[in-house]
Amino acid sequence: MYKSIAIVVTLMFATVGFGQEDALSGSIVIESGGRTVTFTEDVAKEETGYDSPWHYAHAIRSGDYVHISGIIIGADRDDELPISMDRFREHTENSFKTIARFLATADASLEGIVKINSFHVLDGKNTTLSIDEQALAIAETKAKYAVEPHPAWTAVGTTGLFNPLGIVEIEMVVYAPTEGDEDG
Repeated sequence: MYKSIAIVVTLMFATVGFGQEDALSGSIVIESGGRTVTFTEDVAKEETGYDSPWHYAHAIRSGDYVHISGIIIGADRDDELPISMDRFREHTENSFKTIARFLATADASLEGIVKINSFHVLDGKNTTLSIDEQALAIAETKAKYAVEPHPAWTAVGTTGLFNPLGIVEIEMVVYAPTEGDEDG
């Protein structure tokens, strides 16, 4: 009977996600079913959507891949609208820095980008930039961080994003092999 109880308890912990705090690094790690979300001093749980009503991870590792939730490239509240190409480039650079911070929580970097999905607001009030101009600014920024081979990229035009100041929402999949599995 005790053996059966031990098996049931083991199975419960193996299938239910739970957080562990690493006292040395100050990180919080939530794991379940081969998926891991990590919060660090640089990316605190409270600063993400993890405990929001939408319950999403900023970055989640699944095996050798890290998936980044959509990051908004958009106008700031104090920007004069529509924003210029130079201002859009600044916001794009800041978004890539945010993505890099999120990837670092999963021991990954922008060098491993394998897939980009971008969703571009067309005919919005926040910018007059065409989808081609937006994509070019993103490509120029990506080129600073990514290495060849180039990632797959799908760019979709849309009428709006959840964030009303949003111009583009960008999500990524990054290959980041775990230690000892660098060959994939």
